[in-house]
Amino acid sequence: MEKEKNESGNIRISDNAIANIAAIAAKSIDGVIDLDGGAVSSIADILGVKNESKGIKVDLKDENVSLDINIIVAFGKDIGTVASQVQEKVKESIENMTGLNVEKINVNINSIKPK
Repeated sequence: MEKEKNESGNIRISDNAIANIAAIAAKSIDGVIDLDGGAVSSIADILGVKNESKGIKVDLKDENVSLDINIIVAFGKDIGTVASQVQEKVKESIENMTGLNVEKINVNINSIKPK
């Protein structure tokens, strides 16, 4: 959890908050069907448990953050282009909203599905 102190007190940004920013940014890219959280996430979906940041792992060290993002890409879309756009949008969103430095974003294409 990233902490910042100012004259009014402490501000803490949790890994979950960073993952949520990344999820919203990634899903905004044309060609991303959804995030892929694996089997456990699929079971949770069936049970109606929502996890907006499924499929995202955050590694936060000091002011630096690295992410692993697992996505499902729409059939017919250029995978390389979609993955690059996800990296750019997630990096921009996290840096603009949190002031953290995004060191690395690994995008894993876990599946292809029709749109």
